[in-house]
Amino acid sequence: MPIKLSEAAFGQLLEKDHEKALNIGNRYSFINANLFPLLSREEQDMVSGFQEVNKQLLPEVNQHIDDVYPIFPKLGEHGMIQRMNPYKGWSGSTKHQMLLGFCNVGMSPEVDMAITASGILVGNSLFHNPKRSDLQERALQEIYAGTKVGGIGITEVGNGSDAVNMKLKATVNPDNSFVYNGVKIYTTNGAVADYFTTYGVTDISEPRRTMMLGLFERGAEGLKTERIAIPAARGVGIAKVTYDNVKGTADQMVAPPGEGYKRLFRGLTPERISIIGDSLGGVWNAIAHGIIYAQVRYQFGKSIFKYQGVSNVLADLYSRAAAYTAFAFQIADFYDRKVAAKIHHGEKPDPMDEGTVAIMAAQGKYLTAYFAHETAYEVVQLMGGRGAISEDGSMNGISRGENLSRISEVVGGHRNIQLMIVEAGLKATTAMSIGRFTDKAKREQRKMDEEIMGVTVANAEKLLAEDGKFLDEGTKKELEGILAKLKAASEAKNAIEAEAYARALPRALAKAGKEAYQKKKGSA
Repeated sequence: MPIKLSEAAFGQLLEKDHEKALNIGNRYSFINANLFPLLSREEQDMVSGFQEVNKQLLPEVNQHIDDVYPIFPKLGEHGMIQRMNPYKGWSGSTKHQMLLGFCNVGMSPEVDMAITASGILVGNSLFHNPKRSDLQERALQEIYAGTKVGGIGITEVGNGSDAVNMKLKATVNPDNSFVYNGVKIYTTNGAVADYFTTYGVTDISEPRRTMMLGLFERGAEGLKTERIAIPAARGVGIAKVTYDNVKGTADQMVAPPGEGYKRLFRGLTPERISIIGDSLGGVWNAIAHGIIYAQVRYQFGKSIFKYQGVSNVLADLYSRAAAYTAFAFQIADFYDRKVAAKIHHGEKPDPMDEGTVAIMAAQGKYLTAYFAHETAYEVVQLMGGRGAISEDGSMNGISRGENLSRISEVVGGHRNIQLMIVEAGLKATTAMSIGRFTDKAKREQRKMDEEIMGVTVANAEKLLAEDGKFLDEGTKKELEGILAKLKAASEAKNAIEAEAYARALPRALAKAGKEAYQKKKGSA
């Protein structure tokens, strides 16, 4: 009887020299050699501090590869759950958050994903509430300390990229207490989260005007979590969260109806900037794996780095990584100076600046999320069988990094959403300079459309007058009806109906003309 696969023991394939060469200290050293010239001395010291903590924590991280959450409090002790917002003596900026991501991904991409969801997505939703209740302040403090975990509820079944038109129903009472009914899916950390900040709407027909944000604690009556199997995110508790008449008090309302929509979209930009940092952390970590391995792995008597088929691939990835990193720091600097600085001082940012950086963040996320996956894939291929191995305790994390990179383009807004934002930016940034030309083109097109429609109407009336006797009654009535409704809509200046009947007329005319032609030909 054959042995069951579940009973087969795993073997180990840890070449000692390769393991030592790929250790986290060497990878950090390579990254720093390329990163530090772009940083101030203060930023360099910050990165070095993050890296020292991660070196010490790595053995424990490797012991908890299937559960990342025990590491949270250790990171929290050093202010490493987030560094986007200044809090309790820790400095904060989107650039600092990027630098934290560069370091944490090298230690564990799964830990980085989980703390980003807790410290940035949930943390930002609470931090940016200028009127935090005592409960909200306690939740924020515990999440930043890593003693509690947060999960944010946005995505729903049938409403993934279309986050605006959510269906989770919120009922608000006169005393500002509220009740939630509905389901959220793909809630990162949801399987274990202590706190949930969740968006709902009081009127599903007007989600923008009625969207709100509430805070809930695990254990609330009617709140149920179920883990979703996401193989790429080993050790991260992604979940479906059900709200069945879950009640919240007034101090649990983070944003009232209408304000929730503004909070959601204001939070997306810094979230995407953070993901840019995480993606680039994956890029540099992958390249570090590749360049180190290529120089210690010998085949046919020399290191594989000396073969152009290997070195050219790494050189290409390296060049693009440098360019994307420079762009990422530019995005972070713009946001920190023009938007975050005003928010932190209780001022309202310039909408033009917010719009500009939203486009930049979308560009950056689109480029770097895909590049992170491409880089990890190429390095795994370069390392051959060694790249595909994922052994607990190994310094080789490239296989896990490649797995997680597969969902980089999904989290924080699908790549097609980023392109939609970028396309809007394309149009907006040309509107002022060529507006008179586009307006003229629209006027000329409307004039041409009117002339074509006039000819089409005349042809239809002529067909009815001269060849109406050859048409079936149904075809004749259809054509007459469309003509009458088009005329009525035009006289009433009902643009929507006029456009609809204008589109229908050519099809009806073609159908009637064909029918008349065939009957005339048959009677000849």
